[in-house]
Amino acid sequence: MGLLVKLGLRRPMQWERPTLLDWILESPLQAIVFHLYLLVLWLRGNPVKPPRNRPPIKIVCLSDTHDSIVQDVPDGDLLVHCGDTTNDGTVASIQKQVDWLVSLPHQHKVLVCGNHDSWFDIRSRMDADTLGHKAVDTKTLHYLEHKSITLNFKGGRRLNIYGAPDIPKCGGPEHAFQYIPSTENPWAGTIPLDTEILITHTPPKHHLDLSLGCPNLLREIWEKKPKVHIFGHVHWGRGVQPIFWDECQKSYEKVMSRPKRGLILDMIPHKGWLDAWKVFYYGFVSVLWHWFMLGGVANGSVMINAAMQHGTSGKLTKKPPITIEI
Repeated sequence: MGLLVKLGLRRPMQWERPTLLDWILESPLQAIVFHLYLLVLWLRGNPVKPPRNRPPIKIVCLSDTHDSIVQDVPDGDLLVHCGDTTNDGTVASIQKQVDWLVSLPHQHKVLVCGNHDSWFDIRSRMDADTLGHKAVDTKTLHYLEHKSITLNFKGGRRLNIYGAPDIPKCGGPEHAFQYIPSTENPWAGTIPLDTEILITHTPPKHHLDLSLGCPNLLREIWEKKPKVHIFGHVHWGRGVQPIFWDECQKSYEKVMSRPKRGLILDMIPHKGWLDAWKVFYYGFVSVLWHWFMLGGVANGSVMINAAMQHGTSGKLTKKPPITIEI
């Protein structure tokens, strides 16, 4: 294993993208389904578009800046930061990031903290900050911690936004808002039904997450179906993914949630094969229906992993922040 990692044939940790050999040795069936599903999504396109008769709202998405200042942040109407503004989570570090965000020209700016933003969770605050009675001044930022807000935009448009920082346990007590998904569910019934923009630090399971996201969050958003879900945390998961809340997606998530059986056992027929066939069947039908019956127009959502780190390098990506117009 160590030699394969050195040769670049296996990934060194679960926070890295799986290599082709990783896929083959762990679950070739999941590899096929994963890439088939991405093809189906690409063929169906983006289901979230601005209304024709009203001005669009441009959302600029940031996450996981980890003390770095992003240069040339695009203009927009709403700036969203999904957490991990810092590495050490101290008041001084967070305040520098807040001051930078406040200096940007966007009409509205929303912040949800990440597990590294320790000060926001009283259980994980640094002793120096607690004993010194230090506090972050969020100024004009809308800081959302299990909270909703309705913001007004040009053309009389409004957006209902909900933000929460909870994150599956990934570190020691210095990390904020952690929980154990197998025994704790901070998401059940928490997201308001009228939420249009959902902002979390954790991804949902199986979507832009390297399978490190939260299954409880995934169940909750199946019920609430926000128009846009923005998150971060998993740096190599950065990207944009359309979501259609249909049988194809349901079958995909079922396949990806199965235990990895390995190369040999995956070749032996099992129940996962049926779910994989459903991904193919429902995906094929959905593409035909999308273009021949609906003319390329469809209802759905968009998920955005807005991480600004270049994977696990500790450096910012050279790519600009992800933006979307709705």
